[in-house]
Amino acid sequence: MSFLLKHHFNPDWDPAKLTPEEQTDGSVDHTKLNFVQNFSAGDVIAEWVEPDGAEAIDSRFLYDAKEFPAGKGTGIRKKHPDKLFAARDGYACYLDGRIVVRNTLTIHQDVNYHTGDVYFIGDMVVEGSVRSGFEIVGRSVSVHDQVEAAHVKAKKEMRCRGGVKGGGEAFLESARDMKLAFCENATLKSRHCVKVQGALMHSDVFADEGLAVGGRLTGGETHAYRYVFVGEQLGGGLDTVTSVFLGYQPSLLFKDAQHNRRIKRLHEDIAAYEKALNKKDEYRGELLSLMESAVKELELLKTLKVKLWDGIHAAEQLDRCRVVVPGVVKPGVEISIGSAYLKVDDFLEDVYFFHENDEVKIGVNTGTHRR
Repeated sequence: MSFLLKHHFNPDWDPAKLTPEEQTDGSVDHTKLNFVQNFSAGDVIAEWVEPDGAEAIDSRFLYDAKEFPAGKGTGIRKKHPDKLFAARDGYACYLDGRIVVRNTLTIHQDVNYHTGDVYFIGDMVVEGSVRSGFEIVGRSVSVHDQVEAAHVKAKKEMRCRGGVKGGGEAFLESARDMKLAFCENATLKSRHCVKVQGALMHSDVFADEGLAVGGRLTGGETHAYRYVFVGEQLGGGLDTVTSVFLGYQPSLLFKDAQHNRRIKRLHEDIAAYEKALNKKDEYRGELLSLMESAVKELELLKTLKVKLWDGIHAAEQLDRCRVVVPGVVKPGVEISIGSAYLKVDDFLEDVYFFHENDEVKIGVNTGTHRR
């Protein structure tokens, strides 16, 4: 008697031969190619079944005995001897004739229209770049080349060896440390630290612990909970606004910024509905319903903002905050620690900024304040 090994993954998976996913309206999305199939630990990846004469049978997977070609990352349970399970999170494939579950996905090319967006349950390594308009999500993410105007999310650490040229659209977020070679025109969000080896330019940063920049920090808004360290130069002169905010939880400030964007959109929508009500009597009922819904959402967001700011103020730690610059601070830099504010009006060198008596004050580095 023969037994058929049924796969819950594509045994012939080839990332070079992907096709777009068809949408419900018949169109195709060329960014959705299902690059990899994810399995969680405990999922069934293969099982023994009796051959069914009504279906085409692949003779490669007919066996005389129920002996799984089981490899690393797989397991069999005594209660379910006919099923092969994933022993860890990852993707299933054949390797040297055995089924394995690999927890690191390596993409040997750019993330682009040949790969589509990539969502992986394990660690991800991109040996090329992440091109504009695409998204990757993984546990820990490492990108060897550049990140363009793309969305990159890591559920743990993130590293970008080739830096970021975001074009004003890139959004990178990590739950742990984020390490970049350099960064231009992007938004960075980390639940821990952001570390930039070279320059950080015209970018917005939300770092729940702190930010360390080895080169220059020029332009944009930096939100950090405890510290900002800039090795060479803070600010780009009076023509470039460089703002640093410390003392408040950045992830909460990011949420507040999202609320503000939505509130602005709701105000615009309500104004448009009011204008349309004066012109289109036949749609009055529908427009009134839409406007009522928008008004309710607006009131809810205002309430959420009040609660959010209660939490922001409750978590503030102003006396521990430091902005440390062994290099040069240029005029025009704005430093805020809690509600205290200072605008630098002269060139400074080898200084640090701190909070005292509701003011932002300037100290001279002696080595003990350096990071």
